[in-house]
Amino acid sequence: MADNEAPFPATWSRLSEGVSVALWTSFLAACLETAAVFACFDPMTLGFDDYFSPSLLALRPMIYAMGFFVFWLFTFIGTALTAFMLTSGPHATPRSADRRPTSS
Repeated sequence: MADNEAPFPATWSRLSEGVSVALWTSFLAACLETAAVFACFDPMTLGFDDYFSPSLLALRPMIYAMGFFVFWLFTFIGTALTAFMLTSGPHATPRSADRRPTSS
């Protein structure tokens, strides 16, 4: 390789690329869902004040975190299934056509 040529970046496998895209998009969707849901609904003010002790009220950040991870799990399942269907359907790109051309 000559000094003026940039090295060709390493390619990811289809599985790695699909999983990373699914994780990233589901993370962004979970962020938006968490912000929208907890902006409208505070878990401690939904009429359950009699059931929560002061020690449970201190767990409010944990409730927000659990909500975020539940949203992330559900959106990851949806995006992973979408990525799987896009790559395994009848109109999917064949594996040999998926390779990037190498520089010569």
